[in-house]
Amino acid sequence: MITRDALFFDIAKGHNVSLKTTDANHYSEKISPNEGEEVAESFKDMLNGSIKKVNDLQVDSEELTRKMIYEPESVDVHTVMIAAQKAEVALTFAKTIRDEAIKAYRELMNLR
Repeated sequence: MITRDALFFDIAKGHNVSLKTTDANHYSEKISPNEGEEVAESFKDMLNGSIKKVNDLQVDSEELTRKMIYEPESVDVHTVMIAAQKAEVALTFAKTIRDEAIKAYRELMNLR
C-alpha cells in the first residue's frame, strides 16, 4: 500500500534533466569581436525592411484608390478599404514605435 507521504515524495521529486552545455548556441562568456557589428547590421536591416513594408502598404493603398477612381469596375470596394486600413494600421504602429524609441532615447539622455 502506498502512503500519502510516499506518493507526495514521488511527485515532488520530479525528473532529473541533464542540460547539454556544449552546444554552440548556448551562452558562453566569450564575446566574438564582430558580434556587435552583426547585431547592428541586422537591426538596421530589420528597421529598413519594416519601414519599406509600411511604405509598400501605403503605395498599394494609393494605387488601389486611384484604380477605384479611374477604373471603378476593375477593383472591388472591399479590397480598396482593406488595403487602406492595413496601410493605416501599419503607419500608426510605425509612428508608435518611433515615438517610444524617441522617448527611450530622451530618458537615457536624462540619466547622465
